[in-house]
Amino acid sequence: IDMSGDGPKVLVIHTHGSESYSPTGSAIYDKTASDRTTDTEKNVVKAGEILCNILNKKGIETLHDKTLHDTPSYNGSYASSLKSMEKYLTKHPSIQVIFDIHRDSIVYSDKTKAKAVTDIDGKTAAQLMFVVGTDEKGLTHPNWRDNLKTAIHFQNAINQRYPTLMRHINLRKERFNGHTTSGSMIIETGTSGNTLTEALYGISLAADCIGDYLVSLR
Repeated sequence: IDMSGDGPKVLVIHTHGSESYSPTGSAIYDKTASDRTTDTEKNVVKAGEILCNILNKKGIETLHDKTLHDTPSYNGSYASSLKSMEKYLTKHPSIQVIFDIHRDSIVYSDKTKAKAVTDIDGKTAAQLMFVVGTDEKGLTHPNWRDNLKTAIHFQNAINQRYPTLMRHINLRKERFNGHTTSGSMIIETGTSGNTLTEALYGISLAADCIGDYLVSLR
């Protein structure tokens, strides 16, 4: 990752931008309730906004694509987000890292939703997970190990400060548009069982660590 020179270094994007969370403070748990919304104040786009704000405050120029690539059609969302990534990379070849912010879903056999949480400084934070794609399913991605190395460095930086915030890195057979840069990966920001408040707290803690690590590379 080359952090020298001018221009944006990070792009935050949302392949499944409509992914949302459980209501904060709800007294009733509705296991049939939808976990998607186009309201960008309530879905993963808001988590991406927090990440962008923190990185920019640290002097790391970060761009935010708020397009809901899974709306109106979920099918083809990765092809749609890839077009956006390529557009940004053409206009800003300085981009080194692309974070695709998602929200995981863990559902039990009785249809109830699990929440991935940890307590940090007396507050409940949603746990996060880096997802790294490979070329196992045949799509061109010869340098996926570079993405994995980058994710390991980010994970290590976070673990040093918040050892319970991150779940294990998830290495997958799918490419997930990881071929676009040497620092392209998904961040699963909590699960559908988490609240938005928990998700925003979790991503803010991780963003602080990621930002400090990127600053150290200058």
